[in-house]
Amino acid sequence: MSPSTCLDQCGCPQKYGFLIKLNILPRARRTTRLPGLILDVLKRVGDGDGDAVGVEATKSVLRRDVAEWLNGELKKVAKERGSKIGRDVAMETFEGLCSEGNVTPNAHVCTTVMSTCAKAGDADNALKVLTWMKDRADEGLREVAPTTHTYTTCVQALGDVGRWEEALEMLEEMKRRGTRRNAHTYSALVRAGVNGGRDGARAVVKLIQEMKKDSIEPDLPIASALISAFGVLGSAENARAMLRAIESSGRATDSKLYVDYMTAMCRCGDYEEALETFGRISRTTFTCTAAIKAYAEALDWKLAETLFEEMRRDGPPPNDRTHTAILHAYEKSLQWERALMLLNQLTSEGRAKEIHHNIVLSVLGKCEEWQRAEVLFKDMTELYNIQPSRVTYSTLISAYGRSGQTELARKAFNKMLARRIVPDDYSFVGLMLGPASQGNIRECEKIVKEMKEDYGLAHTVHTYNTLIQAADIAGNYDKAMVTYEELLRSGVEPNNTTKELVIAVGKRGASFYDATQKTAAVASYAAGLVGVMGMALGRW
Repeated sequence: MSPSTCLDQCGCPQKYGFLIKLNILPRARRTTRLPGLILDVLKRVGDGDGDAVGVEATKSVLRRDVAEWLNGELKKVAKERGSKIGRDVAMETFEGLCSEGNVTPNAHVCTTVMSTCAKAGDADNALKVLTWMKDRADEGLREVAPTTHTYTTCVQALGDVGRWEEALEMLEEMKRRGTRRNAHTYSALVRAGVNGGRDGARAVVKLIQEMKKDSIEPDLPIASALISAFGVLGSAENARAMLRAIESSGRATDSKLYVDYMTAMCRCGDYEEALETFGRISRTTFTCTAAIKAYAEALDWKLAETLFEEMRRDGPPPNDRTHTAILHAYEKSLQWERALMLLNQLTSEGRAKEIHHNIVLSVLGKCEEWQRAEVLFKDMTELYNIQPSRVTYSTLISAYGRSGQTELARKAFNKMLARRIVPDDYSFVGLMLGPASQGNIRECEKIVKEMKEDYGLAHTVHTYNTLIQAADIAGNYDKAMVTYEELLRSGVEPNNTTKELVIAVGKRGASFYDATQKTAAVASYAAGLVGVMGMALGRW
């Protein structure tokens, strides 16, 4: 059915009001037709009176009722056809409107387009729309000027893909343009920082002073986000203080707050408090999933499994994230048989996702079950039609590497390149694991050089950790110290794995020098090694 036929049969007057009743989505069997249908309807809105189509009388901006209809259609597409299709339709519609010349989307429509981009993980297109809005506003078209909601949406888009520094720049831009900030803006900014690791968390905690300047009291979303930031920083006391402040304020709380608090306690290593919190709040899918994560971090896969089975039997029903959490519990405790069994169940139910396969690939690799990992990878692509991503390939490469199958790891790496998938630091860590397990420092350094010179990737905490591991296995404790000092000088943030490696290397290094009864000078140097490692723990 064509748009014109629908317009004739809808029984609504040929005026703007009919748009509220018109539903484009069911008529478009092919997604590629949606933008054209939407634009065609917008062109026909003014039929009968000769007005410019769907615009204000004296301006080229969409009328409010037309904009509301368009927003509804774009949101409906994203909801019913998925975020990526929603993004494609929204951007094509936006670009179509802009190219028409005589009709312009207003700020509300532009923000909706940005929101669909954010949900699809497409920060670049969100920024593209924002730039267009600013340019038009600077030309005098105030109806398309970015609003508080627009900037908040852009912050979310950037934060979701880890571009926290750009997200924080949005705050400064809002100040320059005189755009008001609200609680939602600051909540999004803090979340963006949390996604940026410790550096990002440190930066957004400082926003508390900015909130005070804007006369914004931390509400539930802000408090929840700050608790997450304190968790990333390992500041359990600040997380507790924030939770107590919200609970004592008389404000209503929600499961999101307690999930963030439980997650923060796990990050701080206080698994008991995380589980104690779970015991005094209502059970929802989200809180139960958080508890399973806490059990996973505490390496108590049996309690995680018990809770998971209770959810399947009595509710609340587990979701994809719950399945991810229980598989992580099995992975951390090296329970590969159970992980594989659950994956098979999820596959038979049609609920297995790529991330679930990747986790099972990981645990098979950690348990040196590389042949099973190889079969699973083949099944993913040939039986379940799951296109392997960079994460999938990197996980397979690591599975080979941990098992000492260096040549197979390199073959998998080359296959990834052949599919034009760009490697990341995890891909190279996978290549390093084989030689690292043999204490082959030289080969590991060669792979790092390849990563930096051939692919333009910088050293990360993961590649540094693998070099330290190789030096430890080789008994070259001097090299381990030099590598760790290089990590600190380069500004790379050490993680918990670094901490464990450093402590172990320090102890083994001191014991080695003591056992071999080296000279006093060397013994003093060994003591310095332990001292340097110990003092650096203040970084964690």
